[in-house]
Amino acid sequence: MTRILSHAALLAASLATSLAAQAPCFETNLGSNLGLGDDAVAQSLPLGFTFPGPGNVPVTDISVSSNGFIWLAASADSGCCNGDQFAFVTGLPRIAPVWMDLYPPGGNGVFFNTFPAGPGVPARAVITWDQVPEYAGNVPFTVQLQLFDNGSFTILYDGNVSNAWHTVLVGVTEGNNATANSIDFSTVTSTTPYLSGANPTIFEEQFQAFDLAGFSYEFIPSGLGGYIVLDRPSCGLGRVSKFGRGCPQPAVVYELFDAQNLIDLSNTAIDFLGNSTSGYVAVPSTGFFTGYSNIVPAGDDTVSGPYTLPFQFNFPGGSTNQIDISSNGFLWLSTGNFDPRCCFGDPTLFVNDGPSIAALWQDLNPNSGGNIYFDVDPNGTEVHITWANVPEYFNQGANTAQITLRSDGSFRLSWGSVANATHDCLVGFSQGNGAIDPGSLDFSAALPFTMGTGGAPLALDPQIGARPQIGGTFTMEIGSYPANSLFGVMGLGLTQYLNGIDLSGLGMQGCRQHVSLDATLFVPLAQNPAPFAMTLPNNTAFLGLVIQAQALTLSPGANSIGVLSSNGLTLTVGN
Repeated sequence: MTRILSHAALLAASLATSLAAQAPCFETNLGSNLGLGDDAVAQSLPLGFTFPGPGNVPVTDISVSSNGFIWLAASADSGCCNGDQFAFVTGLPRIAPVWMDLYPPGGNGVFFNTFPAGPGVPARAVITWDQVPEYAGNVPFTVQLQLFDNGSFTILYDGNVSNAWHTVLVGVTEGNNATANSIDFSTVTSTTPYLSGANPTIFEEQFQAFDLAGFSYEFIPSGLGGYIVLDRPSCGLGRVSKFGRGCPQPAVVYELFDAQNLIDLSNTAIDFLGNSTSGYVAVPSTGFFTGYSNIVPAGDDTVSGPYTLPFQFNFPGGSTNQIDISSNGFLWLSTGNFDPRCCFGDPTLFVNDGPSIAALWQDLNPNSGGNIYFDVDPNGTEVHITWANVPEYFNQGANTAQITLRSDGSFRLSWGSVANATHDCLVGFSQGNGAIDPGSLDFSAALPFTMGTGGAPLALDPQIGARPQIGGTFTMEIGSYPANSLFGVMGLGLTQYLNGIDLSGLGMQGCRQHVSLDATLFVPLAQNPAPFAMTLPNNTAFLGLVIQAQALTLSPGANSIGVLSSNGLTLTVGN
């Protein structure tokens, strides 16, 4: 194959491009929702015109799969569950914008529409997988395919397309044992197009590495039997991405150690002390209660309790005087918990389950050695929970770790000799119940550090279905603000501060500035979430413009100066 274009090919490309240019980059009139469930096909949908398919085979009806491709023939095969190049070239003719395992019931659905020809306007059909996530994924995305009556077609991806779990295949084929022709679409541009010669089969297969998000491509019959492929840099779909987090910070802090014996906390201790904003300040400490004697009956993957504290233990997000103890190195700050959370530390469970403190959450096995202890200090102001010489499952090592709860609401994590040979290990505190995940923190490097106060952080989100497009109105929403908030401010800028600028010195404890404040606009807080609409000029010069946004609210009592900040949004203006 070659990139050298003949005069005839260039002429064909010019003609086809001029026809496709009459259609919008992204067709907003999506048409009818096909109502596709998981692994489903809508069969024999009439185009209303004849589409010269790959190999110049006339196509009047198509079948649309929920899994990101269309058959250029009648078929009930949904193609579950991965894009596969062998099946691609040996099966029926098809076009695959994003063939993998998609789940329309988790999104808006799969849509189909047709448009008749008009003066200088080609007849076309539009197929859209609208805000559809990958199966087992949680990021919805939009992909649109447009077919034109001259045999050309376009594919457009929004900026969120990804394949975390499945192999994805992109391309076109005449099928029926076609000649395989794999390319790298990311190298194709409008100035360096790809020409497939006489072969109408072109594809790329990717596993967990989709690199075409935010791009758009046009396939033009070359006059030689194959296609000319170009990208369309002016046809990017407007997109939005979140970064950073708002304040107050979640009452969650943890360090996750991979299963490679990387834990570095042996023979250390950390005190978590109350601070002026009702969170914790973590500081290096010393001490380990060695008088443990009251054995907790425990086996492998068990929870023991309830154990009553001689005081009320107050913590961010709750209060308790009873706990349950897991054999796997953590305690529940409540009772009636039967889940030992076998068999490794998991941040998702840590932030979503009930409140807990983890001294050494991994797969520990008291049946193979050691004991677990619950001891009340003689003065009644401290309680010590100790995992003493308990091996990791498979009889590995002898781990000693301890949690000390105090009547003033502070606590200490202490470690003797600890290791994690074959399991991920997590240590830390979580208020749980759907808290925001702040990510793993290197305790030994970060000390001393401040932990959040809990509560819902101020949030900035795009309104559902909204995207920044030229000539349109893009709406953002400020949410989760305290009920006593007086008003909001929208900050817009051109610079992103990815890690944020710490605003604690201004009295905004736990808050960070994520964007440059090149413009600030008043936002009334008449409802929660509160909308903020911005109109974008209908001018192609704004295509690709990147705008950063962050919200503030005046919320008395939220911190020293009563001002909260949100996460950031990156807006890329498109069609």
